[in-house]
Amino acid sequence: MLHANAQNDCVDAIVVCGDTGFQGLTATGVGIPELDPFNVCSSQENNSIWLKLSINSGGTLGFILTPQSDDIEEDFDFWIFGPDIDCTDIGVSSSVRCSTTNPLLSGVFDNLTGMNDIETDAAEGPGPDGNNFVQSMTVNSGESYFLIIDRPVGFSDFSIEWTGTATFNEQPIIPSTNLDVSRCDADLVPDGFTQFNLNQNEATLLGGQTGVSVSYHTSSNDAITGTNAISNPGNFTNASNPQAIFARLTNIATDCFNTTEFVLNVTTSLTIPNNSYTVCDDGADGDPTNGLTHFNGNALTTVIFAGIDVTGYTVNYYPTAVDAVANTGALPLNFNSTIPNQQSIFVKATSPGGCAAIKEIILHVNPQPASANIMLEQCDSGVNPDGLSLFNLNDAIQLLAGNDPNLSVAFFEAGNPMQLTTNYQNTSNPQTLTAIVTNVSTGCSASSTVELTVNVNPPHPVTIAPLCDIINIENGVRMFDLTTSDLILGPTQSATFHTTENDALYDQNPIANVSNYPNPEPYQSSVFVRVEDGNSCAFISEIQLIVNKLPAVVRAAEDYFVCLNFPQQFTTIDAAITSGLPSDYTYQWYLDGVLLPNTSYALEVNQPGTFRVTVTALNCSVDRTIIVAAANHAIIESIVVDDFTAEINSITIHLSNASIGNHLFSIDNSNGPYQESGFFGNVSTGVHDLYIKELNACGLIGPIPINVLGIPKFFTPNGDGYNDQWNMNGVNAKFHKKSVISIFDRQGKLLKQVSPIGAGWDGIFNGKPLPSEDYWYSIFLEDGRTAKGHFTLKR
Repeated sequence: MLHANAQNDCVDAIVVCGDTGFQGLTATGVGIPELDPFNVCSSQENNSIWLKLSINSGGTLGFILTPQSDDIEEDFDFWIFGPDIDCTDIGVSSSVRCSTTNPLLSGVFDNLTGMNDIETDAAEGPGPDGNNFVQSMTVNSGESYFLIIDRPVGFSDFSIEWTGTATFNEQPIIPSTNLDVSRCDADLVPDGFTQFNLNQNEATLLGGQTGVSVSYHTSSNDAITGTNAISNPGNFTNASNPQAIFARLTNIATDCFNTTEFVLNVTTSLTIPNNSYTVCDDGADGDPTNGLTHFNGNALTTVIFAGIDVTGYTVNYYPTAVDAVANTGALPLNFNSTIPNQQSIFVKATSPGGCAAIKEIILHVNPQPASANIMLEQCDSGVNPDGLSLFNLNDAIQLLAGNDPNLSVAFFEAGNPMQLTTNYQNTSNPQTLTAIVTNVSTGCSASSTVELTVNVNPPHPVTIAPLCDIINIENGVRMFDLTTSDLILGPTQSATFHTTENDALYDQNPIANVSNYPNPEPYQSSVFVRVEDGNSCAFISEIQLIVNKLPAVVRAAEDYFVCLNFPQQFTTIDAAITSGLPSDYTYQWYLDGVLLPNTSYALEVNQPGTFRVTVTALNCSVDRTIIVAAANHAIIESIVVDDFTAEINSITIHLSNASIGNHLFSIDNSNGPYQESGFFGNVSTGVHDLYIKELNACGLIGPIPINVLGIPKFFTPNGDGYNDQWNMNGVNAKFHKKSVISIFDRQGKLLKQVSPIGAGWDGIFNGKPLPSEDYWYSIFLEDGRTAKGHFTLKR
């Protein structure tokens, strides 16, 4: 984007080229009035600027003129003349496009103006007429036009954006190279002013372009307008320091131009930015520890003049300042320091402009880290040792760098540039690694060697006593005291315990609480013990942590019985294992807490008591308790028959307290069914056999006959052979030979006495049948029971 002051006349018109847009253009003054005030758009120059449009390829041509101020009172007009018109003909020619509309008066929304493809009119204005835009033009290749822009109202600058398909002639190309020129003030009195040859940039500016002229200007406006070119660019004295110079490249055939800017800078002295240079003692003189080493002048210059292009400079180094001033005794390009660790020399630099400077340079020689040859010994923990094992190279870092935070260590295999990790498995036994120790503060390094040796020793079995599962928890986890293993250490040996073999090999993550360590896997897992002798691994062994399961036994107490009435009868009790064979365990028996001599799986017992058996396998024991209770056949205390005086007959058997065990009762059938209760209800009249058995086979009592009696409520002596006699029911002659029943009428008169085991009473008294009514009885039984009541005679 180009900036310019107004070109008020046609002959000074700014040529528009390429895709050049303009911004910050100022229309100020009129120069020579060249417009006919009676032109189509009826206006004249007030504050004008002229542009020349040279068409390269034809097409549509439009533009948008945007005032810098959006104040609607800012009013811009324009005219276009052509094609190919001469400046002298402008006043007598008609414009092909023009607009002199006033945006404030026309009522438009903004103060932009120009040409576009939407409009259809070629001219508009003045004042309220139009809308600020007219129709785009169709132009042809090779044509040229003049665009006159006038600002009749306002003070705003403006910018132009070209639209349409037509193109202008191309501008010359400006290179992107830095064209700034610096010279030393070589005068006797350095005042910041000197002579410059501006033409030294001409070849760079042209870049091989032909038909292009170059001129130099002291202002951007002069470069754009092509005025006030510097008359003697080969011997130009700057007017300020620094000073901007503007170059204009103009295509001689098309008048298209381009501008660029570069800076002239006068330096009164030469700057040397740095004053020190540091290297590491590399042992080039045969001693890497004496603080003396070799220096290269080119490498030194790169550091001392960092950021400065010294192309064309003369740079030399001297042992003293006097030598530098006198230009005598310069050091060679490659030289050795002569003072250990730190030495001063002097650099003298002279620029192409003749500026020179001398500066003291401090040469620092930093020491290398100390070199060492160390050895790491490791164990081969395999069952079949092969001399290959895992190493923790951090152990070597400790030996090479100690606790110095400024030292870092990197490890490498022979012939392999890839840095190794600190967890490393050797590939041969022994094997030598290279260790590069670097001081991170100075960057100085030294090479050391690390010899890896694997001790190929036979396995060292280490054991620890198994533990038993905890009863009622039995999850296979116990707390082990690792110090109780059978490991025997020598006087110079130490041991650490680790959860994995790799941790043991790398000597990392030791188990902290070795006296209370839970096995990580139930029932069987392991840890690894690393035994060191000095700083060497003596051996690594795996220690099995075994938790034995408790014997599989039915632990719930069970009840057994022995029959006191059968002392020769024995009951078998046993340890009740649930898995394995009886021979897998050992047994110890106790009776009521007293040790028995028995050690067999089962016992034959004939006495009651609390038996306990301790079952043991793999030194793990569990107890089983067996209660052997006493039992006996039934001892009857009483049998209560509730019969002829009751509504419902029943039998109740009461046993003596001496009847221990579990007894069951049945009537009329020794095969049962049996019941636990000694009560039988709703028993029919007659003789019933009672049976009592002990549940644990301690004997069967019975049959015991029981006579259940009943008294009829009525009888019907009508000679039909059914219920013609009245007597007690269920009477057994065995029990009632001496029993007597007396029968009375309502007045208490004795009518008849009969035996319960006889025929009974037929309802006749003194040979006559008695009438239907209630009669009374009185019974005296042989077992001493008595009863009174009444019954009914029905006819």
